[in-house]
Amino acid sequence: MPRFIAVHTMPMNEAQFMSMANDMIPKIPNGFAWKSTYCAFGDNKLICEWEAPGKEALEQAFKANNMPFDAVYAAKLFDVASKTMS
Repeated sequence: MPRFIAVHTMPMNEAQFMSMANDMIPKIPNGFAWKSTYCAFGDNKLICEWEAPGKEALEQAFKANNMPFDAVYAAKLFDVASKTMS
């Protein structure tokens, strides 16, 4: 499944993020997978890894759930240990 990185600007702390995440997880549509998030709370940034059918589909899912986003990028993962791209 295609992989994407989504960048969000959201002023929140760790407790607020955990609450938002717990609310969002049940709303993830079939065919989408939220893989991980890097949280830079001091800079109000969340950088999330997703698997989704396509960029536009992921953007529409964010909009349908009132999830603000700055950008969505198609991405591949480079595994440093194995020196492979997936």
